[in-house]
Amino acid sequence: MEELRNIAQACINDQRIYDIVVSIANMTEEEASVFKSKVLAYFINKKSPDDVEAYKFYKLLLENQNVRKVLDLYVEIAGNK
Repeated sequence: MEELRNIAQACINDQRIYDIVVSIANMTEEEASVFKSKVLAYFINKKSPDDVEAYKFYKLLLENQNVRKVLDLYVEIAGNK
C-alpha cells in the first residue's frame, strides 16, 4: 500500500513521525483501542485540512496492524540507503 510506504519514508525524514509510529507500535491491544477512541473523539468535529490529514494518519496506523507494516517498510527503505 502506497500510503504505508509514504509514512515509512516520512519516518526517515522526520524523527517526530518515527517517534509516533514507534509509540503506537509499542502499545498493547488495549492501549491501542483506548488511543483509537481518543483519536476519534478528538477529531470528530475537526474540519481543517491539517486535522483531516492527521486523523487519516492515525486511523490508518491503528488499522489492520498497519503500524507494524510501516515499521517493516521503514527498515526496508532505511536498509536500501
